[in-house]
Amino acid sequence: MKFGLLVNTQDPPDGARIPQLYDEIFEEAKLAEAVGFDGLFVPEHHMMPDGYLCAPLLFLAAVAAHTKRLRLGTSIMHLPEWHPIHVAEEVAVLDNISKGRVILGVGLNLNEPEFRLFGISMKGVVKRFTEEIEILRRAWSGQPFSFQGEYFQLENVMITPRVIQKPHPPIWIGAMSEPALKRAGRLGTGWVSDPLHVIHVMKAWAEIYRQSAAEHGNQDRVQVVLIRDGWVSYDERELREVWWPTVRDYHLFYKNLGFFESGRFNADWEPWVRTIRDEEWTYDRIVPDRLIAGTPAQVVDEIERYRQEVGCEYIIFYFRHPTGPDHRATMRCIELFGKEVIPHFHQ
Repeated sequence: MKFGLLVNTQDPPDGARIPQLYDEIFEEAKLAEAVGFDGLFVPEHHMMPDGYLCAPLLFLAAVAAHTKRLRLGTSIMHLPEWHPIHVAEEVAVLDNISKGRVILGVGLNLNEPEFRLFGISMKGVVKRFTEEIEILRRAWSGQPFSFQGEYFQLENVMITPRVIQKPHPPIWIGAMSEPALKRAGRLGTGWVSDPLHVIHVMKAWAEIYRQSAAEHGNQDRVQVVLIRDGWVSYDERELREVWWPTVRDYHLFYKNLGFFESGRFNADWEPWVRTIRDEEWTYDRIVPDRLIAGTPAQVVDEIERYRQEVGCEYIIFYFRHPTGPDHRATMRCIELFGKEVIPHFHQ
């Protein structure tokens, strides 16, 4: 079992503290590496007034300078918004800077204003995405290649520098719908989940992904990676009064923007989210089977349950949300997780 840390650069309302927040994340990354975490992951969005990260690979290059062992990943990078050769080149540079520590997590995004920002049509986005995955693999082969597709036509291309990892840095696809899960299996990539859905949905989705991989001869490429909101503490008050309100704010932000209907939360699998009121979004209702939080012993038990029921090999924890907990509390959580949770899985 491996463990990652998902970090977010949002500083509501207007990003006034971004330079300080970056420094705090670098400090959290160094501590996470020291206490045994395996990776650090960043998301991507654009035009967000609170400073939501818009340049994930650039940010990870800075993290690489502060760490030596920690894997550096995107979860997720919006691949259709980028030209695949730009991505291939930047990942190759980052792989060399970090001495082979890059993981590229990608997805469709399907956020129409962002597509419009970059002058890209959402029509045919799945085909565009599929072509880009193939181009990345060919670009990282170290050999000249040509590609003739519907969206990209390339002649005698060879990128430098060559990637360090062989055959290339891992590719994970973010998926939270049946078509996307089947696509990840068909393309032979890893699958990285969202942090929102309950364990029985994670189990069902993992089965869909594995079945698709098997149907396309990609059994040996299967990797199930879960993202989970979480917190570890011996203090029940901290869990309920310090950590939980920040998670609740984060959930309700998406809910009240309508993201539950547009894909951030798959209501086909959990239809109750269509009608739940904000005041019903409570700790006792939401945390069980969905978030991994509690004392170190309780967190260990929950991780074991996910490993047994879902068959995941990697869990990425999202500790710190845009409204908190603050940096010092997050540092304490990272340290406690490293000292009293990770050793159970490394014995």
